[in-house]
Amino acid sequence: MDIQKIETVRKNWQLASEKLKFKLISPYKVNLGNGEKQFFAYLPDYGSSNGMVLGLTSAPEFNTDSELIKWAKQNECFYSFLNVDNYYTYDEDVFLEALQDWSLSK
Repeated sequence: MDIQKIETVRKNWQLASEKLKFKLISPYKVNLGNGEKQFFAYLPDYGSSNGMVLGLTSAPEFNTDSELIKWAKQNECFYSFLNVDNYYTYDEDVFLEALQDWSLSK
């Protein structure tokens, strides 16, 4: 995946977190036991009571990161993989829709 594209997506998520007032940690580093790994982002207030981790994916393969999935399950954390093309340009409605999908019920 193109590093410049990833950084553009990261900047868009950071802009969304400022405008929409939600917590975002990006990049998000975790200890896997055999070393540290960096995931795209962590949203502490979405997905589950333990938050959620975000990974990236892209066409045409839409590959996912098995280490992210394993870590999330072990830590009772929700996870999702974002299609980078959907977040490459800033569209607030796209971010709002995702956040609404991941909202915790009060």
